[in-house]
Formats: sequence, C-alpha cells, structure tokens
Amino acid sequence: MLDEYFLDQNLSIKEDRLEASIQFISASTILVQPPLASVPLPAKRHQRCNYCLAKAQLQCCSRCRSAYFCSNECFRNAWLHFHRVLCEPQPTDIYKDVDADRWLLERTALTLHSHNRLNKQHSHSHLPIAIHALKSHSATLCTDAESNKTSPVEAVYEFLEPFECQIPLDELHVLWKRLQISTFPILDPEHHLEQVAVGVFPLTSLYVKHSCRPNAAAVYKQGVQHLIALEDIAPGETITISYVNLALTKEQRWKELREKFGSDFHCDCLRCNGELSGIDEVLAKSETLGLSKQDGIGLMSNAIVTWNILEMAKKAEQRESDSWSPLQVLEPPEFTHFVIRLIAPDIYYPTIDYKKRYKYKISLKENRVGILKRLPSALSALLNVPQVPAFSTACISAAEELLLERIAQNKWVEASRIALYLFVVYRVIYPPLHPKLSYHILILARSSWNALVELELIGVNKKLERIYANGVTNWIEIGKDAIEATFGKGTNLWRDIIELQWVYNREQKVKGIS
Repeated sequence: MLDEYFLDQNLSIKEDRLEASIQFISASTILVQPPLASVPLPAKRHQRCNYCLAKAQLQCCSRCRSAYFCSNECFRNAWLHFHRVLCEPQPTDIYKDVDADRWLLERTALTLHSHNRLNKQHSHSHLPIAIHALKSHSATLCTDAESNKTSPVEAVYEFLEPFECQIPLDELHVLWKRLQISTFPILDPEHHLEQVAVGVFPLTSLYVKHSCRPNAAAVYKQGVQHLIALEDIAPGETITISYVNLALTKEQRWKELREKFGSDFHCDCLRCNGELSGIDEVLAKSETLGLSKQDGIGLMSNAIVTWNILEMAKKAEQRESDSWSPLQVLEPPEFTHFVIRLIAPDIYYPTIDYKKRYKYKISLKENRVGILKRLPSALSALLNVPQVPAFSTACISAAEELLLERIAQNKWVEASRIALYLFVVYRVIYPPLHPKLSYHILILARSSWNALVELELIGVNKKLERIYANGVTNWIEIGKDAIEATFGKGTNLWRDIIELQWVYNREQKVKGIS
C-alpha cells in the first residue's frame, strides 16, 4: 500500500528510508500530508478551529458547548470522525482544563474508532494510508521518552468510558507510544512561526529520517504538512528533516533524539560526523566558558548598546581570513562582521560598499558545493580564536529572547543589531531556505527599515545611513526570494515583504535616491 502511494509522489522506500525517485530542485514540494488527527494548543482552543486549525471567527457547538468550528463543513467532518461520540449536553465546558497530550490521544483514538465504522464515501482518502503508517510504528521505540513524560492513557480511558467508544486500555497504551514518535508541533507561518497546535503525521515519522543538516523541512499550511526541499535533491538521495532544535550542541541534540527514538539512536549526518562537524566543535568549545542564560542576556544587552557598525566594518575590511589568530575573544559584534564576510560575501560587501553591489548576485540560495567551500573555512577560523562566547547556546537563546523584547519596545536600532547577529548564527546552523532562516530574514528586513527611520529622526552619520539603507535593500531582496521559496506567495509573509519593499522604495524616491 505505502510503496504504491509513494511511487505516485515520485518517491520510494529503501530500507525504511524515503528516497527521491526524481530530481527535486530546491524550494520544490516533496510531500503533502494532512494530519491523521490534530488539536490546537489549549491556549489557542478558542482562537483556532478545532478541526482545520484556521484562525477565524468561530462558532461554539450549541449542544456540548465545548468545541469550536469555523464552518459547517468543519463541523460535519469533526462530527463524522470524532465529535459525535462526545457531543452530549454538558453542564460545563469539558475541555476547560484540557492537556494537549491527553486531547490528542483522545482525538486520535476516536478517529481510529470512527474510521472502522465509516464507509469509503465518508472517510477521508488520506486516512487509510496514515493509519497504516501509524500502525507500522514500533510501539517499543518510545520507552525512554515515556519515562520522562506523564502518560495520559488512564485519564483518556476513564474519560471515554461513559461514551459509546470502548477502546481497550492496552490499545490506548500502544497508541500513546506511537503518538510520541509521530506527533509534530504545528507552526503557523502567518503568525510569527508560533506553535498553535500539535498533529499526527505518521508517514513523515515512519520514513523521513532525522539529520542535523537536513535537505528538507516541514512547513504547515492550514494544519497540513508540506515537506519542501531546502536544496537540490538527486534521485536516490534520502529525504531528511530535523526533529530537534538545531541551535543546540551535539550532546544536547542526541539526548533529545534518543528520548524520542530510543537509546540506540545515532546520527551520521554532515554536521555530526562530516564536513560541517566544525559547527559543533565551536559550540562545544564555547560551552566550556560556562555561560548561564543570565550571562548571555548580559553579554547581548551590552553588545547591542556598544556595537559600532562603522568600526566593525573597518576592522572586517582590514583583516583577512587567515589573520584571526591575534583575536582573543569574539563577542557578538565582532563575530557577526567577521563571519558574515567569510560565509556570505555576496551579502556583506554590497551592504558595506554600495559600489560593490553589482559585483555580486545577492541571494539566500546557495548550492551544497558553495556551502561546503565557505563554511568549513569559517569554522576553522573560529576554532583558532581562544574564546567565542557569541557562538554559545546561552548567547543564542538570549538573543532570541531580547529580539522579541526590543521589537515590543520599538527599540529598532538595537533590534536590528540582534537580528543581524542571529542571521549570521542561523546561516551557519541552518541550510538555506530553512523556515527558521527564511522567516528571520523578514524580521531582519523590517527591523533594519525601522532602525533606519529611527536613526534619521535623531540624525546620523551619512555613511552609516548609507550602510543601513544598503542593508534594507539587500534584506528585502533576499527576503522575497526566501519567503517565496519556503512559504509561497499566497501567505501573509509574502504580502508583508512586498508591502515593506513598496514603502521603502517610495521613501527612497522621495529622497531622490535611486
């Protein structure tokens, strides 16, 4: 069944791995998979349709007063697959204090139960494939993870017992173990890549393997999972995604992966044991500094105030890649300017010197050969510096937190500096077109534009103004390519970047700048 399904998608299964049967060019869609079951996070339950997850004006079920839907169609689908079992007059909202894990287990169990009763006319066409894939998961892989997570099985069994849905306790235990492998966080690209739900995508978890340098990534549109190619994927090449946060050390990532997939899991990817192993060598070296989260916040807070763009640009121009050895410490400003010059000269030089703009083709896209040529040499240079606190997990997580704070406070100059630093970090850690990186470029473009306006209001050095203006131009151009490739033109992100470009170009014309 699954072999035929993947054959129709130009994919094949080889030794439990999903492989490309044709050439997938970067930004192309590899696989589209509706969830077997999904639920909004409890905090989003009144904001998201309890069936399709759309953010819309919702109507509460008039009978049970515990479920919310955006349309009659969603209500009918929910009724067929799970809601009819639970829809009884209730004195209070039965999901008032619901836990996401318990809710997802309950909904998946009800969907499986209902599917057995529904004929093909009423059941969704993707469900037989998804159910077959879910049942193909080994129920023993989650032993390690189960010990670290409170099981909702007993609570779900007791909750469903009064209804017309008798699911044996042992079946619920097996289902819960399988869900721990096949559940994915659903991030909404229309709302800051915020997690809004969790969903069950068993085809992905069964056959799409993990890599810390993946060639594909999951993007969600109305709760449907789209696997997109982050780079060109040749026929016969294994499709991989990341199942953990890549801004962690190798030890931290492997710990999470073994909790999810079992204690025998290991990763032999390009980053863990290949040409990009220097990423983790630099991270591990920086971890020996013992920086706490508070240390990272202090380091970043000081850096974004004292950051001198002109001075950093001058130093970066003077130093060659093989003359890093005199440097003793790389804090965020120095790290940002030196590293971006090495790994992305096509972005760096047109920003610093407008005359060099036309010597480079500015784009986020870069083939694997180009990345493997530039990135290892930059990592080698970083390893020659005694201390690189800027490339530590404490500093990275602090920057992510401070960026949100500065944006909320409308402190755009400081926000733009943090965003530039994080762009360089993400460019090292993530493949081009990764959703994390593509979305961040929009944030960087928007922050840089607002920073330019802020600087003009208070008066600024003309050379610095030109650097900021060049940066805005570059980030908008790169952002358009990245957002179109990763998320598509039919999203709010695309409308945001186009609107930003229109406003910026209008202002430049008013100033008489071409």
